[in-house]
Amino acid sequence: MEGRLEPATPDYIRERVGATWAFPIISTTATYAGTDGLEGLAWRYESGEIGGLVTWFIEGDWAEIVTLDAYEQGRHIGGRLLDGAEAELRSRGARRVSITTTNDNVRAIAFYLRRGYRIVRVEVDGMERVRALKPDVPLEGSEGLPLRDMLEFEKFLT
Repeated sequence: MEGRLEPATPDYIRERVGATWAFPIISTTATYAGTDGLEGLAWRYESGEIGGLVTWFIEGDWAEIVTLDAYEQGRHIGGRLLDGAEAELRSRGARRVSITTTNDNVRAIAFYLRRGYRIVRVEVDGMERVRALKPDVPLEGSEGLPLRDMLEFEKFLT
């Protein structure tokens, strides 16, 4: 699979994140009402089609991966996007990066742990806070698991 990472345009970030995630995007540490302040990278296939997007917010020596989406599973695009984001953040002075997922996202939990992230916070019943702003979020998530808690992962960039 040939392709490359490239900076994602603000228009693409706004269009894709808005369609995929719906605002606001809520993590354990922040609420993102829109794409202001978000930057990112896209994975573009040789054909020109975009195969994934990672977005982040950076503040001083800390950054948060806000979204990470590989549009096709099993092609290692998520790993390439995360590697690219970490390299870009490191080059811009970020010393640590965090990312939030939910208790039902077993695939993401394993992915982050394999890539050196550590669980640093569990917001028990954090999805109640999310549902207060986004009432359409279901009670059940992937694999029929109850969608209740938010997990924050962190990695030090060296």
